[in-house]
Amino acid sequence: MSNVVTLHGDKRWKAIIEYRTDEGPKSIEHYFEEISDLHLIIEHGPDWNFLIRCTVTLNRPDEGEEQNSVEKALREERSR
Repeated sequence: MSNVVTLHGDKRWKAIIEYRTDEGPKSIEHYFEEISDLHLIIEHGPDWNFLIRCTVTLNRPDEGEEQNSVEKALREERSR
């Protein structure tokens, strides 16, 4: 597909993992191809006992805005 743009090579997923530290919350971005790799990323630290949240999204330049937009929903409705 020539219209597909990826960041960080061909990595399909982006995870932002937030950990509790003495200095306050710290966020770390990870890019990976297979969703099944996420558990290895978390297991390899920092300590998962300090994990606050993990947000996983498709690695898209528009941060998924087009995918979830009202305009897209309207286009799909018109095409039915």
